[in-house]
Amino acid sequence: MRCKKFLISYLGEVRSTEVANGCREDVDTALLKLYAEQDHDSLLDLVASDNACLLIDCVPWLEKYHKYFALGLLYHYNGQDSAALQLWIRVADGDLHDSMRSDLYEYIVDFLCSCSNLDLVWKYADWALRKDPTIGVHIFTKRPGSKDQSELNPDDVTTYLEKHSKALLLYLEHLVLERQLQKEKFHTHLAVLYLERVLSLLSESSANEEQLTRAREKLQALLRESNLYRVQFLLGKMENCEQLLLERATLHGKLEEHDKALHILVHKLRDFPSAEAFCIWASCCRDSSYRQQLFHLLLGVYLDGTLLEKSQTAAGGGSGDLEIAAVDLLNRHGEVFDAVRVLRMLPEGWSLQLLRPFLGRAIRASMHACRTSQIALGLAHSENFQLLHDRLKERKKPIFVSEKKGCHLCHNTFREPDVVCLPGGVPVHTHCVAQRVRDSPTKRQLTNSSNHT
Repeated sequence: MRCKKFLISYLGEVRSTEVANGCREDVDTALLKLYAEQDHDSLLDLVASDNACLLIDCVPWLEKYHKYFALGLLYHYNGQDSAALQLWIRVADGDLHDSMRSDLYEYIVDFLCSCSNLDLVWKYADWALRKDPTIGVHIFTKRPGSKDQSELNPDDVTTYLEKHSKALLLYLEHLVLERQLQKEKFHTHLAVLYLERVLSLLSESSANEEQLTRAREKLQALLRESNLYRVQFLLGKMENCEQLLLERATLHGKLEEHDKALHILVHKLRDFPSAEAFCIWASCCRDSSYRQQLFHLLLGVYLDGTLLEKSQTAAGGGSGDLEIAAVDLLNRHGEVFDAVRVLRMLPEGWSLQLLRPFLGRAIRASMHACRTSQIALGLAHSENFQLLHDRLKERKKPIFVSEKKGCHLCHNTFREPDVVCLPGGVPVHTHCVAQRVRDSPTKRQLTNSSNHT
């Protein structure tokens, strides 16, 4: 035992020196056999780095001591990736025993991520996905993009993953949410998968409420944030589903059918906070007049419903909550509305005290706009006066002409006091200016047109 340890130490020292010249293969092969026999920690360092081990001698020795992971690394170093993967997969499946890597499955997935041989990737990806689709899909989602790395076509990957539904969902999320690929096909496909998941949970009698909530939140977020999916196609898939009214309202909003969306939110769901949130979302990145239009539309829906509720109340029904919602809307978002238009819309029986917060905000907003415009007008007047002042100063400036001073156009000196002053106070000869006007392109064009006529 002591002799073998000494031999390991000696061979490890001399393998990188001139002593090993001419017999490097024998030294590295002997060192590998000793490492395998003694279960030495340096075995993996040897086979994974630059070495001259003879593969034909090392394979039976590594198999004898069940060092299959190290043997796979040696195969890889010798350019035999397929043999390495086959061996590692047998270990991961339990056909062979090697305790050197407890996370061998994850290592195989990482190996396929960085593998430049796409034939091997397609060949062994199916095994990885069947074993664990959540981790196996990393072969496609965590593949580093570089010039040296062969690219995988997303269309080919999605087609390949059709038989692995969970992995397909994760890959589409990677394309749409992480890489943010702007392609309608992927956005629509992901939205359909989200919708099918929600419908599947709704159809289950004992569906997990938390899972359903999470699935609907994913669907709603995609419907709100993406502008690439096929809206009509998705709307047709959930048209008869009364449990997905909120999602239907979002789709109507994408189609600019805001009246239909607000009708669903107000009259079917009775979800007034969501109706207000819809107006804010639908007018995001739009001008203030568009947002005002939406809020006026929502107010109109509330007021029309209020009239209907009053008739129902007279008949023994109705709760009056739409009237409360209308008042709350005005008091919360008073600065968005056109106050004059609102006062014309409101029923005559409403008290001013009820609308006090709205009227206060509306008056403040009106005064702020008026004073802001007055300030802007005053600044414009001030700027205009300053320009007039500067112009008068330029006009009153004396123009000095002497025989020593030359014309800016012809560079000849002045012999007569008659001059023309260019912008900036530069004096020039009168005949030079006349010649310049005659030679200008505009003058020539006018002259040619006149002659032609």
